[in-house]
Amino acid sequence: MTTKSKLWVLAALVPAALALTLSACSSEKPGNAMTATNPTPPPSTQGNGTANVFGDLKACDLLEPITTPKGFDPPVVETAESDNGCAAQKRRYASVSIYLVPEAGIDQLSAGQGTKIPTKVGGREAVEIPGDSGTEACTVAIAVTPNARMTASTSLNEGTNEEACALARELAVAAEPKLPRVG
Repeated sequence: MTTKSKLWVLAALVPAALALTLSACSSEKPGNAMTATNPTPPPSTQGNGTANVFGDLKACDLLEPITTPKGFDPPVVETAESDNGCAAQKRRYASVSIYLVPEAGIDQLSAGQGTKIPTKVGGREAVEIPGDSGTEACTVAIAVTPNARMTASTSLNEGTNEEACALARELAVAAEPKLPRVG
């Protein structure tokens, strides 16, 4: 077979292959074809590949119902402690925050300038850290799993660590029933 006849054969096969490929698609139903081998969606994962125990739960969904009735500004997303944090302020009173931390439990939480005091919130293991970021401050952290926690932190403009802890406990107690139960 000569080169010229090979080109004619190739030229004849290209349209046939193209027609066959196009006939497999339909314009009747727009969208992307997907296989149904796994009908349930996979769990949300963090960058390290571990499953996120909090799923779609957002820290602002926990903080807003507590702070709005108390006259705090609308909560805003924060990412200092994890990618799932939220903070609100009340002028001349306090700043508060809640974080959902899927990759570190209460044992990995630093006490900062305070001391960890073991406690329970809603039957869950927890720690209270008065003075964690200096005077007029407190954090209450609740264990969700050994490697995941929720933290509720307060920083008062004026007051004591005990008053800050009372507000942090209030946040933690209100948010705890909405946290996932694992195991």
